[in-house]
Amino acid sequence: MIKRKILIALFSPLALFPQDGGQTAFSFVDIETSSRVEALGGSGIAIFDNDVSLVQTTPSLLSPEMDKAIVFSFGDYFSDINLLSFSFSKNIEELGVFALSLKAINYGSFDRNDENGYSHAEFSANDQVLTFGFAKQLNKRFTLGVNLNLLNSNYDSYNSFAISSNISSTYYNKEKRFSSTFLVKNIGRQVNSYTSINESLPFEMQFAISKELAHLPFRYHLTYNSINIFDIKSHYKLTSQTNTDSGELEIKQESIAKTALRHIVIGGELNPFRKSLFIRGGFNFQRRFDLTTTTRPALVGFSWGIGFKVMKYRFDYSRSSYHLSGAPNNFSIATNLSTFGL
Repeated sequence: MIKRKILIALFSPLALFPQDGGQTAFSFVDIETSSRVEALGGSGIAIFDNDVSLVQTTPSLLSPEMDKAIVFSFGDYFSDINLLSFSFSKNIEELGVFALSLKAINYGSFDRNDENGYSHAEFSANDQVLTFGFAKQLNKRFTLGVNLNLLNSNYDSYNSFAISSNISSTYYNKEKRFSSTFLVKNIGRQVNSYTSINESLPFEMQFAISKELAHLPFRYHLTYNSINIFDIKSHYKLTSQTNTDSGELEIKQESIAKTALRHIVIGGELNPFRKSLFIRGGFNFQRRFDLTTTTRPALVGFSWGIGFKVMKYRFDYSRSSYHLSGAPNNFSIATNLSTFGL
């Protein structure tokens, strides 16, 4: 009865924060810095294997085995945009597992030009997300987690601050090597807006499953994004053609099947010989459909990565093909402070 009341209390605010047709602020909160997640196509919310880099988004992935786990990540994003992140977790007996995470995005310097094109000065732009996480095992197989996110954004003289929360529940069956997660992201609001107009946050609901095969050292991951809204296609990505009879431009409507595929992210992780080497790959349908060009689709939507363990450290690298104009690279290093006697 108590557990039921907790679940109702946590999920009751969802109706208060619907998504506003994609017109939201603080979209940077959804930028992933985890090399492993990026290699798997941009989603890793159901991987329950003590990887502390995953808990910044999905708090229910925290487990007691993560006590004193720490990870640092760096992302070489588009142009000269840099991503930095840090996560640390601590298990406290009888209470649960706590985590502290920080994500910072630096967009570089820009010229401040007047209406005539003359440069007068430079200004900078940056965003930060400070996250406090907590998870508690409800029983042998279910874990409930919640994150409190403090979002800060500074663009020249404009700044904004917001508070949000991620709530997730993970089911993990160790015997069957199966896990699944239901995640509700970005429940919250702006406290201080850029201008006099308040904007909503990118609220989203996701569900994912992950399964490690019994007779092959391979794990697959399947995510369905944006459960709360079906039509997530970009209004700027419309296929058009000219009618040869009338000469008018016609818009070709997208099929229901293609719109449904936009929600899906698939990824896989191969662990040869079940040792310290991990080879990863993923595919993101939404990226593929929205960011490809008709003349040269290339590998847009695909991602890959590699991870390996050396002594007490784990190193991960990923490369994601977002667009022909660039492919972000992510690096991370993780360890556990308890192995050093700390």
